[in-house]
Amino acid sequence: MSYIDSFDHEYVGQLGYLPIYHPLETLEQVKWGDYDFGADPTNLILGGGSGEHPGLVLHRLECFVAKFLFDQITEDDEQLMSHEDRDFVIDLAFVNYIELLEFCEWRISEIANFHKMAKSSTMGYRLTKNDIMEDWLIKSIGELVYYALPELNPEHESLTRIFQDYEIHPVMRNVLIPPPGYPAWGGRQTLDNKSVWGHHRFYDSTNQ
Repeated sequence: MSYIDSFDHEYVGQLGYLPIYHPLETLEQVKWGDYDFGADPTNLILGGGSGEHPGLVLHRLECFVAKFLFDQITEDDEQLMSHEDRDFVIDLAFVNYIELLEFCEWRISEIANFHKMAKSSTMGYRLTKNDIMEDWLIKSIGELVYYALPELNPEHESLTRIFQDYEIHPVMRNVLIPPPGYPAWGGRQTLDNKSVWGHHRFYDSTNQ
């Protein structure tokens, strides 16, 4: 059992070999294992911590979305924005990586494996020699949140308004979500004081 299995959470999908989880309660960073982490329902998490893969906690998901959107427009498009909107978007899109990506006890080998995975031809948009891995990850998750998890983005309405006149496309396509009918294996919810396993974000696997 992984650390995240100690808490209620949803299984969202996969980014390569890493599962994406959404905590439904606050996870305390108690440090009883090497890979424990703190998180809450405003976060997404890659990897489940102790017993699975070291966790990567994703903070401030509105910044992920802003980066995904801003990188699709041209300089001419940018000039059409009001100064207020442009400053708002830039302040979100160019936050320091350390504020967004919390690598919890990742070793060099695990970072190297992640980099190798990101370059794989099996990805929708694979990492190229001209890409920064952190940007690739941020835009991949930003696309997911923009299209499928807008309720996790506190700036969804503002960003949607600002970019409504621009052509935005799902250019990354790196997150895989299992369709209904597939056997559920991730996610936990507490019902009637009992843990029920197989809680997916996008369908109710318990009713299959």
